[in-house]
Formats: sequence, structure tokens, C-alpha cells
Amino acid sequence: MIEQRETFFAGLSEMASGIPTLLLVPLIMILAAIGTAVIVGFLMSLIRLIFGQKALDFIKSIPQRLNNAAI
Repeated sequence: MIEQRETFFAGLSEMASGIPTLLLVPLIMILAAIGTAVIVGFLMSLIRLIFGQKALDFIKSIPQRLNNAAI
């Protein structure tokens, strides 16, 4: 199992060495943004499933409550 992981990451490093840094950095940024959106969407749906819509409304109103408290 460990050998398979080593082989996998060695293959990834070989593939990445062929991609110029100029293209690699934006690609990583785009993939990170997509991954973040997927994770946040999954967590929001999980919260909705467990606690209902009122919990999501409360979470979405937190920035407004913080702004009102700062004023």
C-alpha cells in the first residue's frame, strides 16, 4: 500500500515537472477554489439536513449581527 502511494506521488511529480510554473499556480488556485466551494456546499447541506433551514439562516445572518454589534 505504501509503495502504491509512493508510485502515485512520483508519477504526479513527473507530470507536474512538465507543466510550467506560469500555468501551475493558477491551476492550483482554481482547484483550491472549486474544492472549497464543494466542501462548503457539503457542510451547508449537512447542517440543513441535521438542523433544518433555521440553522442556515442563523449562520448566514452572523456577519450582519457582527456589523450591528460593532456600530
